[in-house]
Amino acid sequence: MGVSFIHPWWWLLLPLLLLVTLYLRFPWLVMARRVGGSLWFLELRRLGIRVFILFLLVAVLAGFHLVSVIQRQAVVFALDASASVGAAKDQGERWIRKALEKKPAFDLAGVVAFGDRVLVEEPPVRTPGFFKSGADPGADTSKLGEALNLARALLPVDARKRVVLLSDGRATHGDTVTVARQLREQGIRVDVVPTGGRAGPDIRLESVKLPPRVRVGETSALEITAKADGESRATLFLERDGKLISSADVDLRSGENRFSLPAEAGNAGLHSYRAYLVAKDRQKDVFSANNEGGAVQEVSGPPQVLVIAPGAQEAAVLVRSLKAAGRVGIEVVTPEQAPAGLTSWARYQAVFLVNVPAYDLGEQTMAEIEAYVRDGGGGLVMIGGPDSFGPGGYTGTPVEKALPVKMDISGRGELPSLGLMLVVDKSGSMAGYAGEASKVDLAKEAAARSVSVLTDRDQVGVIAFDTSPWWVVPLVPVKDKDKIREEIGRIYAGGGTEIFPPLFAAYQALKEAPTQVKHIILLTDGISASGGPYQKLLENMRRDGITLTCVAVGQEADAGMLKSLSELGRGRFYAASDADSIPSIFTKETVMATRSFAVNERFVPQVASSSVLLQGINQAPALEGYVTTSPKDRAEMALVSHRGDPVLAAWQYGLGRAVAWTPDVAGRWSAFWMAGQVFPRLWGNILSWVLPAVNTSALQINTRIEENGDVQVTVDDPARWQEVVNYLLKVTGPAGQTSDVELAPAGPGRYTARLPAIKAGAYLINVVSPNGRGQALVAQSSLVIPYPAE
Repeated sequence: MGVSFIHPWWWLLLPLLLLVTLYLRFPWLVMARRVGGSLWFLELRRLGIRVFILFLLVAVLAGFHLVSVIQRQAVVFALDASASVGAAKDQGERWIRKALEKKPAFDLAGVVAFGDRVLVEEPPVRTPGFFKSGADPGADTSKLGEALNLARALLPVDARKRVVLLSDGRATHGDTVTVARQLREQGIRVDVVPTGGRAGPDIRLESVKLPPRVRVGETSALEITAKADGESRATLFLERDGKLISSADVDLRSGENRFSLPAEAGNAGLHSYRAYLVAKDRQKDVFSANNEGGAVQEVSGPPQVLVIAPGAQEAAVLVRSLKAAGRVGIEVVTPEQAPAGLTSWARYQAVFLVNVPAYDLGEQTMAEIEAYVRDGGGGLVMIGGPDSFGPGGYTGTPVEKALPVKMDISGRGELPSLGLMLVVDKSGSMAGYAGEASKVDLAKEAAARSVSVLTDRDQVGVIAFDTSPWWVVPLVPVKDKDKIREEIGRIYAGGGTEIFPPLFAAYQALKEAPTQVKHIILLTDGISASGGPYQKLLENMRRDGITLTCVAVGQEADAGMLKSLSELGRGRFYAASDADSIPSIFTKETVMATRSFAVNERFVPQVASSSVLLQGINQAPALEGYVTTSPKDRAEMALVSHRGDPVLAAWQYGLGRAVAWTPDVAGRWSAFWMAGQVFPRLWGNILSWVLPAVNTSALQINTRIEENGDVQVTVDDPARWQEVVNYLLKVTGPAGQTSDVELAPAGPGRYTARLPAIKAGAYLINVVSPNGRGQALVAQSSLVIPYPAE
């Protein structure tokens, strides 16, 4: 324990104050001395009190405080988890573990991880349990200054304070040096442990510039700026909408390099360009993630329509009818050739799905289609057939959300009860990823969706298996769907693969079930380690009225055996090359087990409303059938069947429009409509209605990426410069997430908005304005963030 003063020079004033006090009290002391007795002692006491008060006053002014020696230390480790550190993050984690092993017993230690955000892994405690970073702070930026500030805030006041920074020192935000100086002034020691690879020569693509708007047939110059730390050779590649259109070898000199490539405009719509450099000598480019850039160009011309069909023949009549309706560009693709990413979908003004099953599209593509309609203002038309609507497995999918009809037909008469066993592979290989989700997670989502479409008259059971079966849910009535889904969520991947034991267990549970229909769905991505008496088991299943459907995921699955099991089990076989299609397959199998969607009866559809979709059609020809669906509450029913089911329905969904035509266009049910001019008129009306009215105004959208990663958006409206319009910016990201940003007036006819630093990827930017029915799309553009600042 000791004494310390903040301003000790105040003590120099004490002698002067004592002299002044003695001088002022001296006459009183003389008088008291002459009188003598008690007055003298009283006066001495008064003088002593005054001196003591002066002493206390000077002590306060000098900043008197007691000081004790702090024996313990508090340390916060700040771990860099950004992309520039990469795999060296493991090196930092090992360093922290070794430091914690040597920590004195009474010291405190904590850990924070930082990147895009700063997250607390472990607050300062005497026995930290840190082993490996479990937080995900994002890797696109390095906020070193924020990490130091949070570490400072975590340090307790009753310990010696220390921060250990484990980083490569490449900060992308804030002034790290200033923060470190502030910590030093506060007595906080900051130590640095370098992590990450050593810096070396690098090639980076700085910018890609392209005229934002051109017409069909024009050729524009794409200007590329690249920087190199030394002389090198590289190959420059240029892609449009994900397809390579040109490449060239280039010589790079040290410093800035500029190149210009001709870019011929594609079809009308939004087109995304991607340029990237590949060094001939990889030693001269230590970090290749910054070798690419992008730009977006809007091409004006006739509207573009995308037709997705299993084959050209299936959509031939539709294509002829659309071409007869007017000047329109039409592209026909298979589901495997469907666009990827919202900016790719934005090239088209309308999308037609012609008898395409949901599992051929996959979850990611269907989510993009919904966002394309809802946030991009695109048009969507689904056309019926054996693999469309409910039979196509669209129940509960994002596409169903966008359509004016739903696939639930459970209220149409008495459905047979279903006993359903889901037999799901949980072996270690199921931990592999398909897109952004693991295969086991997609299997869990598939099982949960199957439960969602069951009724309370049905029964369901779930078995997960590796080398042995594991009962997740015993065969029970579907009373508490939430509880069943919760149990399904506990499945995890691990172990080998043995197929016969879980299949036999499913049969044993299902054979005595009191349901009218009994069905097993088996899913696996591997090969069984051993065999079993499958022939005898399948004979017993046929005898007991149990059917079996098998789903083979990926190339490693034993497709031959699973196909044979499905054929002998009187079910269906699915070879899912992409695990993304698993949920749609399960949904289809579940609903098809008890429901008959196809109506094969001749009838004349009835006009339900005076819709613009029927303009010029005086009399509706007969149809031979359709796919049963149910209308949604806000849908406009244009045509209905003799049973009151939707034949032609439409509605507004977000910024876009969607139409459902439940018969087909290949002649199965619509042969009478294909004769004469009925089909061209019908599809001309539908196309005119679903096409968005985009960029009919003079609005111009311009974007600029600033040094700190923020994006400045400027919208110019020269036609309405005399008024202030309530415009709103809708920004849809690569994962389909949409955010609304207010556009603030910045001058006559000009509006601006700032988007905080956003992640790399392609973004769809829409400007909307309110109208009587909600919001109207008035302008559209795109933005490409090539790579993060990190």
